[in-house]
Amino acid sequence: MKLKAPKKNYAKCLSFLIMILFFGFTSCNTPKYTYMFKEGKHLDFSEGKWLLNRSKSNSRVFDTELYNNSEEQFKEILGSSLLEIVDVRLTNIIAPEISFDLNKEELIKLHKDSGCDFLINIKGNVISENAGSLSFPSNNSDYYATNEASVSIKIYDLKNGEIISSSQVNGKVVDQGSEFNSSNDFPILSTSAHTTMLKGAKRLINKYKKYQINN
Repeated sequence: MKLKAPKKNYAKCLSFLIMILFFGFTSCNTPKYTYMFKEGKHLDFSEGKWLLNRSKSNSRVFDTELYNNSEEQFKEILGSSLLEIVDVRLTNIIAPEISFDLNKEELIKLHKDSGCDFLINIKGNVISENAGSLSFPSNNSDYYATNEASVSIKIYDLKNGEIISSSQVNGKVVDQGSEFNSSNDFPILSTSAHTTMLKGAKRLINKYKKYQINN
């Protein structure tokens, strides 16, 4: 007697096969990243209390993820020395919103109000989302579209009221037409600008981890 495979297992196998066929006949277009440290590439994270401000971005998709991922990564560098602003507000009176760019007076006041020594500010920016997630090669040489995002980090010394690090990462996916493209070419899967922003933040924070001064 021939046994029949359960319908659920058959459906799973079919879905898996479709995924293999789909990704087997598509090409991936991933972002290229560039980094810039205006100052403070090598930091000593071994002393003091480090206050992580709420991140700011124009991404409605991954705004919360930007903060959560950044907190997790800086936690790997700083451990218990990293304090979230929501927790510090439970015992200290701090302004309801802290700007990304701060002057000396604002920094010194925040030092007194929070009891922290350093401030970490993170800002994400989705620049363009013109390439979309799935596209087909174009033989129009004038066609040019991008999924682009950037992440900026500023770290301040609150006690002295000065910036000690300023960095930025820019990630860009380019979808460009060519007269040599054929209608038989495979479709292209492009990384979204929102995902590019998240991955860019991770890469930039990893730079801080890589270049930190170990005492």
